[in-house]
Amino acid sequence: MLQDMPDPLCIIDLEQRILWENEAFQNRFGAVEQRNREREARRSLHHTIPIRSDDGQTIAFTLIVKDSFPQMTEENRTDVHDDSLDEMYRIIAENTSDTIVLVDHQAIVRYVSPSLQLLTGYRPEAYEGMDAFSIIHPDDRERVRFSHEQAVQAKKSVDIEYRVDHAQGHVIHIEARVKPVLDGDGNVKYVVAVARDVTERKKTEELLENILDNVNAAVWSTDKDFHQYTFCSKSMEKISGMPREEILFHPIRLHDHIHPEDNAILMGEVKEKLDLGIPVNQEFRFIHVAGETRWGRLIVHPSVDHAGEIERLDGIILDITEKKRSELALEESEQRYKSLFENNLDGVFSIELNGFYFVNANRSFETIAGIQFNQLSDRCFLGLIYDEDHASVYETLFQVIQRGEPRDIECRLANAREGEKIVSITFVPIFLSGKLNGIHGIVKDITKRKNDERELIKSEERYKALQQSLNRFSTDLANVMKVSDLENRLIDEVKSVLQVTSVSIEEVPRGREHDLRNEDDIWVKIGEKQQPVYLRIETDHPFLKIEKEWLETAVHYVTILYDNLHLLEDLMKRIEELLANNETPKWMLRLLFKLSEKERAALSSDLHDSVLQDLIIWYRKLESLRSSNVFENKTERELVQIEEGLLDAIHQIRITCNELRPPFLLKMGLVESLKSLFSYTQMFSNYEIEFSAERLGASLNEEQILGVYRIVQELLNNASKHSKAAKVTITLTDAEDHLFFSYSDDGIGMDLAALEGSFQHMGIAGIEKRVLSLEGKVQFHSAPGQGFQVTIQFPKNLM
Repeated sequence: MLQDMPDPLCIIDLEQRILWENEAFQNRFGAVEQRNREREARRSLHHTIPIRSDDGQTIAFTLIVKDSFPQMTEENRTDVHDDSLDEMYRIIAENTSDTIVLVDHQAIVRYVSPSLQLLTGYRPEAYEGMDAFSIIHPDDRERVRFSHEQAVQAKKSVDIEYRVDHAQGHVIHIEARVKPVLDGDGNVKYVVAVARDVTERKKTEELLENILDNVNAAVWSTDKDFHQYTFCSKSMEKISGMPREEILFHPIRLHDHIHPEDNAILMGEVKEKLDLGIPVNQEFRFIHVAGETRWGRLIVHPSVDHAGEIERLDGIILDITEKKRSELALEESEQRYKSLFENNLDGVFSIELNGFYFVNANRSFETIAGIQFNQLSDRCFLGLIYDEDHASVYETLFQVIQRGEPRDIECRLANAREGEKIVSITFVPIFLSGKLNGIHGIVKDITKRKNDERELIKSEERYKALQQSLNRFSTDLANVMKVSDLENRLIDEVKSVLQVTSVSIEEVPRGREHDLRNEDDIWVKIGEKQQPVYLRIETDHPFLKIEKEWLETAVHYVTILYDNLHLLEDLMKRIEELLANNETPKWMLRLLFKLSEKERAALSSDLHDSVLQDLIIWYRKLESLRSSNVFENKTERELVQIEEGLLDAIHQIRITCNELRPPFLLKMGLVESLKSLFSYTQMFSNYEIEFSAERLGASLNEEQILGVYRIVQELLNNASKHSKAAKVTITLTDAEDHLFFSYSDDGIGMDLAALEGSFQHMGIAGIEKRVLSLEGKVQFHSAPGQGFQVTIQFPKNLM
């Protein structure tokens, strides 16, 4: 290129000796000797350009010879050339859009082109002679001064950007190239700065940087081998966590912040693609700060020259951490949903809106429906529903679609393996982008619960009947005085309540129970005679749980009385024999009644401490179940009725206990206890009770109080069951040595003569014996239609 230039050109060393010359130079000065050529070249109009070594030292000059006036004489040629050159430089300087500033070695402005005023607002003549750094922004002044000094010391051009305070008060951005001008000895004579306004470019760069910061992206450009970045946006610091200067001048350190696994990919296959000129779009992880992993997307486009060689790589790094975290969170959510869907103990399925065909179902639903999902994929959900429930299920689905809200329903599924399944289904709408896309179904198998509820409802009446039977049975047992009556009463109650084939009382020889007992029957021991006594029940159906409990309770009642009644019966026979021979001692009767009262007290205690407490516990459990769960209205009402039935049973047992052993009889005294008994009796009877206790000041013992109280109980019981009386009159008077008691009613009466000898079946014999045990006397007066009267007297001081 230099050889073919039209201007004469040569290269001279520091001693101004010609080292090389082009063809135009030879043509111009070839006719003279080299020394003369050198002298002619120096005297001609020329331009000298220094040639520097790698360390910046000037080692030679390029000399371009310009001879615009070849016809001038040698004497005036130099002046003409100097004037012409100055004029040419002035024209260039004054008409260029860039501002040219010439400063000396002290940084004093010696020349500035007129464009300064357009650039900074300052007039050129005002700036000349000033410190060149005076109009530079204070924050950039020292940096620019330092760069200027470096250019002078290194004798190299320096590119620099800085801000200038405009004369009108605003700040402008300047881009300048500072170039030292050397004299003939290679020393810096002047420094020329060519400056231009890059404010708009800076604004654009700031706008771009702001955009990059807001989108979490970094833009960069580097040579093909990543030795040094030629451009790197400031947003790289925020993304990588490294200073921008460190990235610019030490690109390799960026790899220290990349995850080792991804770094191997970037240095391997990604680098191979870039070497082949293939664009790259690769995700990678980088360690922003210790312990924090972030995600980036690397997009690189190789730039090739006209020869197809890669000259640089332009790229962008997008911070996709939030997106990646969202994706990971979504994936985790999907996995959690999938796990919840597949492993849910409830059946879960999805159906489409058009035809309600199955889209998906979990294993629990397959179990409940009894059908594998591969057999459901082309089936309509309604095909699994019992025909009778189609209308209600379809209506519920229609409401979900119309209102976009969940709905619950109970219906029946036709299980392919197990038959009918009662289920509770919650239909939940599925929305996609705000639009209804399908329906989820959550299915609970409530077959057992429903069957239990049905069984509970079905057994309510049975329970009431059994409870009434127990109440009646326990009341009747209080009046049973013979073992045979007790056995017959038990047999009748078992037959009536349990509806069994055959019931009998069996006395089994001791030690041979297992040999004689039939295992198909129910055997329950009730007492002892000479041999163990069993209740034998033949049945063709199993008992319900509550029936078993009833039987246990009834047998428990009987067991309590059985042995004692057996002993009492033996004693009574002996006493009757003695009475027949007028040999029965009154103390024996008193003993028997004491034993009877003792057994009554024991029975009352057992009922109160066992059966009554069990009923209270079951009542509280039922009450807790009802209060802690939500049942259908019908079931709720039935449970409330069961609660009320339990309360009635509890009340009845308490009454029975009170009848067996009045709790406050001795403490309250005879008169107050009788008044309490009369008040209670009138609550359940249709007759009026008139009671008087005149001048009763005697202090009675326990046997007398209990004796009179039991006699009154028996008389009131007879009045309630047989007399059909409208009024009952009872008086209790106190004489000198005796206590007088009288009873009368206006009932239907009876023929005492006709009933003589059978009083033991009516309770009258019991009254006679009680009076006799108290060493008293009793008289009965009655006739048909004449009511019934009893008068009793017994001594106060019982021996």
